[in-house]
Amino acid sequence: MGVISTILYILLFMICLSVLIVVHELGHLTAAKVFKVYCSEFSIGMGPLIWKHKRKGGETQFSLRAVPFGGYVSMYGEGAELPEGVVVDESRALNKISKWKQAIILVAGVTMNAVLAIFIFFISNIAFVQEKFVASNVIDVAPTSICEVAGLKKGDLLTFDSSWEEQGNFMLKNPGTITLTDDSTMDIRVVLKPIQSFKTPIYSYIFYGYEGGEVKPNIVYSENIKSVSFNLETKVNETTFVDHPVTITFTEEGMIDCGLRVMVSRYRNSFGQALKATFSDFGHSATAVVDSLGMLVTGQVGVDQLSGIVGIGFEAKTILDDLGVSYFMFLWGLISVNLAIFNLLPFPGLDGWQLLVVIIEGITHKKVPDKVKGIFSLIGIGILLLLMAFILFKDLWVYIFKGLFSGIVL
Repeated sequence: MGVISTILYILLFMICLSVLIVVHELGHLTAAKVFKVYCSEFSIGMGPLIWKHKRKGGETQFSLRAVPFGGYVSMYGEGAELPEGVVVDESRALNKISKWKQAIILVAGVTMNAVLAIFIFFISNIAFVQEKFVASNVIDVAPTSICEVAGLKKGDLLTFDSSWEEQGNFMLKNPGTITLTDDSTMDIRVVLKPIQSFKTPIYSYIFYGYEGGEVKPNIVYSENIKSVSFNLETKVNETTFVDHPVTITFTEEGMIDCGLRVMVSRYRNSFGQALKATFSDFGHSATAVVDSLGMLVTGQVGVDQLSGIVGIGFEAKTILDDLGVSYFMFLWGLISVNLAIFNLLPFPGLDGWQLLVVIIEGITHKKVPDKVKGIFSLIGIGILLLLMAFILFKDLWVYIFKGLFSGIVL
């Protein structure tokens, strides 16, 4: 990646990230203004102040701070000091308005992130030509590949065993053979599975042992396998079929590609299709985020498998380069959903924690002591900062330093 393109991408990434933060904080600010809560500052970023602006006659200072991750709305009544010389009626304090109003202000940020995600998904689905990697028997063949040498060509129709078609995967009709390193063989069934492999969509191969009419699943490649041979049968017309014997050999680098390619279907969604796809994307994204959090809590996924700003930045760059703007936008929609759900967690330092306190106070009609809230918030923020630091260093190692050190021989 060139220096200029790197700088431009970093700027694009920071803009996208800032949009998520601004929208989230604008949700809090707008709801607070509606209920006349005094807001002394609206800040994008944390840490030292870089720029500030306050319109004449206005009461809220808009700030830009040095650390471009996060932001906040400073509201009277949530522990923030009033600006020097400013006197505000107690009725405009956050903790003095009714509990249901406080709850709306607290959830306004995540609500705006959810709305933003829906908007992003919709634009992604309607503004760009979609590419669908569908299970199709119409094939493309790479030039000079094994399949072309075997007589296959672009536009040929493969035949499959329809009884084995499952979730878009195709089982070849004719069994093949696996040749082992000792030159013995075993019968197999071969599944061709359409997958998206960035700019070059290909079929992946799943091999199944086949003995006496019974299929033995999950034959995993090992050093014992020398080659795989099978037939690719094409359809000339309703009565004429041609067998094309194909052999794939294995090297130290793995399996040699036989050159079979998926025919990609390109289309543009109508308004109705885009709207349906939008809410489908939102539902799947929300489910994926909740499932991931569940696996994290139950230990099925470790903290070391999480990614932060650095990891997201590198992955987003790969998606933008290889899959285009539509998938890049989809990723940011997913991140916006992630941000919304994560902030709803009842963990000290997050919106969900403040919402939990409001609910408890509303039910018990007793105020949770500021000292208790302060201690829990301090502990929670400390844990979040440690987690962020761990993920940051992990991402730096995986995406930057690991590649640098891998070339050094000690």
